[in-house]
Amino acid sequence: MTKSLNDARILDLIEAYGADPAAFPEAERAGAARRLAEAPAVFATALADARRLDSALRLLPEVTVPPALRASLLASAPTPKKAVRSGAGLKRFLPAWLPAGALASLAVGVLVGVNVAAPVSVASVTPAVDEADSVMYAALGFGDYDLMSETTE
Repeated sequence: MTKSLNDARILDLIEAYGADPAAFPEAERAGAARRLAEAPAVFATALADARRLDSALRLLPEVTVPPALRASLLASAPTPKKAVRSGAGLKRFLPAWLPAGALASLAVGVLVGVNVAAPVSVASVTPAVDEADSVMYAALGFGDYDLMSETTE
């Protein structure tokens, strides 16, 4: 890591890992050691406190955990929940093309609704029917346009 560390980050490293730069994370070790050598007065108090804590921790006896206790602790630990995918329950049963089909039927419904409603209102004002309208009504299954024009008379 070529980026130089700022003093606050080095103080955090000293607080977390102790006074020995060899204990720092490998990516920050060289930069921290270089900065500690450049400005030892800036970190003197933090290093002294960390050295005192390190020496006090070395005085504590080594703790060995019996294998049976370790196994029982690991067995009693809660297991992580499986990640729930959003919509996983419903998506399993629906085909992938369903949203496209719903959108297509909506578009056709709006198109038909606009085209059916507009000529009826125009037909009530103007009795003449455009040839394209009669083709559309025949294609939609209305058969002849006479059924629609009977209501306008």
